[in-house]
Formats: sequence, C-alpha cells, structure tokens
Amino acid sequence: MRNFLLLLAGLILTINGFSQSDTEFWFAGPENESNNGLRDRPLYIRVATFNLPATVTLSQPARPQFTPITVDINANSTYTFDLQYPTDFTDVIETKPQNQVLNYGLKLTSTNPITAYYEQSSSSNPDIFTLKGRNALGTRFIVPFQTTYYNSQRTDLGGTKFSWFVVVATEDNTHVTIKPTVAIEGHAANVPFTVTLNKGQTYACRSIGQSPAEHAAGTLITSDKPIAVTTNDDSVCQCQSCTNIGPDLIGDQIISYNVFGKEHIIVKGYFTVSGSSQSADRIYVFADSANTALYINGTYVSTINNPGEFYTYNFGDENVIYLSASKPVEVFHMSGYNQQPAGAVIPPIECTGSNEIVFTRSSVTGSQFGLILFTRSGNQGSFSVNPPTFTISSSNFQTVPGTAGEWVYARMGNMSGVNSNTAYRISNSSGLFHLGVLYGNSSNNARYGFFSNFASLNLGPDRTICYGDSTYLDAGAGRESYLWSTGETTSSIWVKDAGTYWVDVTENLCILSDTIIISHYPSTPVNLGQDVEICEGQTATFDAGAGYVNYLWVPGNVHDQYYTTGTAGTYSVTVEDENGCHYTDTIQLTVHPLPPPKPIKHN
Repeated sequence: MRNFLLLLAGLILTINGFSQSDTEFWFAGPENESNNGLRDRPLYIRVATFNLPATVTLSQPARPQFTPITVDINANSTYTFDLQYPTDFTDVIETKPQNQVLNYGLKLTSTNPITAYYEQSSSSNPDIFTLKGRNALGTRFIVPFQTTYYNSQRTDLGGTKFSWFVVVATEDNTHVTIKPTVAIEGHAANVPFTVTLNKGQTYACRSIGQSPAEHAAGTLITSDKPIAVTTNDDSVCQCQSCTNIGPDLIGDQIISYNVFGKEHIIVKGYFTVSGSSQSADRIYVFADSANTALYINGTYVSTINNPGEFYTYNFGDENVIYLSASKPVEVFHMSGYNQQPAGAVIPPIECTGSNEIVFTRSSVTGSQFGLILFTRSGNQGSFSVNPPTFTISSSNFQTVPGTAGEWVYARMGNMSGVNSNTAYRISNSSGLFHLGVLYGNSSNNARYGFFSNFASLNLGPDRTICYGDSTYLDAGAGRESYLWSTGETTSSIWVKDAGTYWVDVTENLCILSDTIIISHYPSTPVNLGQDVEICEGQTATFDAGAGYVNYLWVPGNVHDQYYTTGTAGTYSVTVEDENGCHYTDTIQLTVHPLPPPKPIKHN
C-alpha cells in the first residue's frame, strides 16, 4: 500500500469534517512504573460524541477473559471508561514485561464517530494519549522520543524509570520488524528483529538506561499488516535524581509514515527550565528519506541526511514557529507547564484540519488549562463553542511568521470556564483548524495532546482473493469527488480482476491518493467430468477429486469426495480449498429404463 499527498494552489483538504474522530480505535497501553503511590493509576479512556448518540464497546480481542464493556452515550456527551472500576485491569492493559508477546491490546468501537483519548491520570505522572483511529494505523513507523532529559532515578519514586514503545496488531499473523537505534532490553542496536503478533496482541520494547542517549529515537518499525504504536517516556526529569523537580510522563499514540507532512506549525507551551523563566519547549523532527532539508520560518536550518535521523530545535523568545521540509517528516513536541513536561505528535497543516472538534477536560484539581489553535487567516472570527462557557475570538489570534500572512495562531493559557467532564464542541463556520489541549500545574503534572484531523486515505493492505470472487474497495463517504483507476466516480467500488487499483479523492483542489494491489489465489476448480448415463438398477459414483478441505453435495447434504446414486437428476458439489476459496460443478445423471422383456414365442 502506498499513499501520496499533493497540495495544490495552497488550499487544504479535510478528509472528514471532524477531528480525529472515527468508529474504530486500536491502542497499546504503555507501562509506567507503579511504585510510590501507584504512579501508573488511575487509567481512563475518555470518549466524546458529536451530534449523534453512539453505542461504544471496549474490548481486548486477544484476551477473551476480558468481558467487553458496552455503553450508550447521548449526543454531545462524554463518557469515561474507568479501567480500575469495578475491576482493576491495569496489570492486563499496560504492556509489561518487555520483549514478550502479550494479549493486552485495546479496541474501541462505536456506532457513530467519536473522539477518544487514553489518560494516565496519576496526579504526579500524567499525560494523555489521543487515539487517532485509522490515522494511527500503518505499516511503517519512525519512533519519536525526546533526547534531552533523563528518566528519573529518584529513590523516593522507587528508583529507575525507562522509556518504552509498544506495538499492537490489528490482524492475525502480523509480522513486525523492529530496527532499534540503540540497544534495548534483549536486542542490540541497529540489528533488526521480527516478532509475529495475532489480532490484539502487543509487544513492548524498553530502553536499557535512563540517559537521553539511551532513548530509541528514530527506531524504524515495519509490518506486513496494519499496526498501531504508542510511545511513553516515564517520569522525565530535567536531572537524574534531583528532588526539587517533579518528573512527569511524556507519551502519545504516534502516526505512520503515510500521514507525515511537509509543513507544520508548532506553538510554544509553558514548559520552563528549572530555576529560570527560559523556555524548555523543544521539537524533534524525524525524516524517513535521505537529504530532507528543514526550514524554520522560511530560513534553512538543517538537512537530515539519513532515514531515522532527527533534528532538534529549542524554542527561544518566539511563541510559534513554522516548520517546512523538502520531504515528509514527523514532528514531536515536548512542552508542558513550568518544569512539568508533556508531549504530543504535531499534525501537518497540508491537506489536514477539522471544522469541528470535540474534547473533554479531565477532572484535575488546581490545573491551569490552555488551548492551542491555528487556522488559515480569515477563519479566526468564525469560531463557536458549545456549551458557551468560554469564547474564542479573532482577538486571540496572531500571524504565524514565515507563512506570508496565510496562517494565524492562538495561544490561550490559564483559561477559565473550561469545566471538567464536559464534552466541548468547537466549530468553525469558515474553514478548517487544528486544536491542541495543554494543561497542568507548577508542581506535579502536565497533559498535552492534539485532537485535529490528520490527512489519510487508506484502502487497506494489499489483498488476495479467490478467483471469480469480488472485493470491496472503500475510499470513505462524504468527499467532494472521486476518481478510480477503473473510471468510476463513486466513493466505493467492487472489483474482481487481479491488478493494481488507485483512487484520487479531491476537495478544494487538494488530492489524496492511495493504491492497492489485488491478487488471486491459485485456482483449484472442481471438475466432475461429462454427464453420465446408466441403466435402471445401476448406480453411478461421482468423484470431486482429492485435496480439498471440505465437500458439499446437493441434493443429499453429503460431505465426502465421492457421491454414489442411482437416481436420475442434476447433482452439484461445492468444494473448499486450503485458501478458503469455493468452487462448484454440476453433473447430470440420466437413468434409462430397462427394455420390456421380449415375448416368448410358442411354436
């Protein structure tokens, strides 16, 4: 499967009008150390609906002992799955130990689009992981990590913490190949290894140390079927063992290469260097292609020479930067509140955005809450908020440097009126926008995540079908126009011939394309031969041939290679081969009556 992004005429595309909304989400729960006051608890999955009610189910497909939880949620409402109540599932959600296949993957399904995030909500080690639905799935990932600060070694917090990344498979017999950039537990640096996972199974990799150099930034993960990947950097601290700074979690569900982008806007948060007002915000830019040139506010800054390498930019006095690249990149932003860090994957701005976003603030006593927004100039006066407990006005916005006045941003910190456990719907009647939430306090916590839409078009992995069968290709409803390689212009098509198929989805002159290859299993048709004629009183035996998995004769409902009968009629057999393909043949049996006996002549 290949994806291509083409930006035309400086305009943007939204694949759907909503945020990172979907009806299906996969997630691998990260491990966080549980000592000193259970710093890995509580755990929540927070869900918000749009203008339609939804029936939402949480399950663990690889772990049948977990009874799926199904809830009905009203329109424009929120619901929290408490993963500790009435039963504490933490130890069978967090993927531990490392270097072991486990059955801990989470799947969230809904009858209508929702937004969702996973929250590690310990008061002293929190972060949110925005679930990206199908935008999180792919077959090629580069693992982003901060490489500036240590994982804490504070003895009062139980000692050593680590950085992790976790993989979850969405289909059986998924082969995942990992090439770590540094040594991880059980595996050497730069030596690829492969694990096989079934649907819902997870696999975690853990660093061997706590230093910035021991974070596995730039690690390449590939697979032959769609997977999702989570990063978590446990108890990050500006020094290894100091006690005057509270360490905090940094993590997110990351994106695959097919949704990397060439243009990003990054708005500085409120993360400061210990003992100073100097900003500690940083971005880490990862490339999957050699010779990727990077520009900040239109000025060249660096070239990433090899895939998996990265560039680090430290914020200074500026509140926002515009990053452009010659080839698609992934951007990870470390921000936070005071000395409390948090992290988020930043969505690209080309061919992305939402005109409606729903988010929920968790219940955090004493935390300052902030919103980060960026949109095209001209849209800043068209925001609405429901419920209207706060406002977003054009006065909140400033121009993003380096964009020739085309983009504006808002950095709204320490907001009042944003209530906890409330589904807030932010809409823009003029155009698309991106929204991040960043909140925390000065002493022990920070949370950061983006809810705006990534641009992706995913026909799924290449597939093999039975000869004569058809398969369904779906580009998603609600787009402006479609053009398939077959010439069809509908949102979905049926195909039966082997070959390569592509689709272009167009809206506002921006095009997303995807390609899929359809193959046939070897044909193993059944052949009963010529019709048969027998005389009354005789029988005929039909042979469907050896080597099939299943047989079904009609009439008679006989499951055998052979079928014997002396009754005239039409007989059919349907066989199934080892690939699950079915073939049918018929045969006609004619039964001739015996001639009447010749009369006996008497002389």
